[in-house]
Amino acid sequence: MTPTAMVEAICQELVSSHGVHTILLYGSHADGTATDDSDLDIAAFGTVVQAFRIARQEGPVYLDVWVYPEADLSQASAESLRLRGSQILLQRGALATTFLDRLDALYRQGPERLSANEVAARDVWAHKMLARSARGDAEAHYRRVWLLQALLEDYFHKRGLWFEGPKKALRWLQAFDRPAYEAYCLALEPGASQQAIADLVRLLAGQGHA
Repeated sequence: MTPTAMVEAICQELVSSHGVHTILLYGSHADGTATDDSDLDIAAFGTVVQAFRIARQEGPVYLDVWVYPEADLSQASAESLRLRGSQILLQRGALATTFLDRLDALYRQGPERLSANEVAARDVWAHKMLARSARGDAEAHYRRVWLLQALLEDYFHKRGLWFEGPKKALRWLQAFDRPAYEAYCLALEPGASQQAIADLVRLLAGQGHA
């Protein structure tokens, strides 16, 4: 089944089985960056009491669907920003159009800026995690992964920019901060050296007190 046929089928299922009236296609299939192994990401809204998720594999494609109460269309939040730029597959009246306009307005406002104190605290935390990730045991390896994830999110938070997930974040770095992007590429390599990770931390969080 092609992605287009899958989208049509899941839309019919959502309407008939879950009473949804508004459906959005978001993610890579909406913004034109999909590859052969990209998920089909769908958000639907209807007369459900609480949000739930439908996740399954259809051939080589993974389907990831969130179904939300229709009241969620009345407000934009940081969590719902991932739906910005969605393709509208179905809507009641202009509900989806208005909702997406609200998301665009929230995005333009930008996130709340971190205080200087919080920025400094996060930089200290990064150096602490770097030191603890060098121990070589299971907890240290876990902390290394945690550190690499947090550094990427903090890069955007510290600059008053929205963090929109790793795919968009790394593309942004590639386009606008090549040194940070190249340092991240080295630190993310399988079996990356502790030095590569230390170089990334020092680039993004300063030299620390070592």
